[in-house]
Amino acid sequence: MKRRSELLIWSENPKWYIVDVEKNSITLTDKAPERAKKSFEKWKKKNKIK
Repeated sequence: MKRRSELLIWSENPKWYIVDVEKNSITLTDKAPERAKKSFEKWKKKNKIK
């Protein structure tokens, strides 16, 4: 079994994030657990996203 990348934990549950195609952005919802928030921050840093 493959282990999900620590950088992609935030994307495991669609209830945790919102993709805004018009603004070309992704934001986390208040339903995202702390682990997903940390993962999202790491993902943004690695991909140089503000």
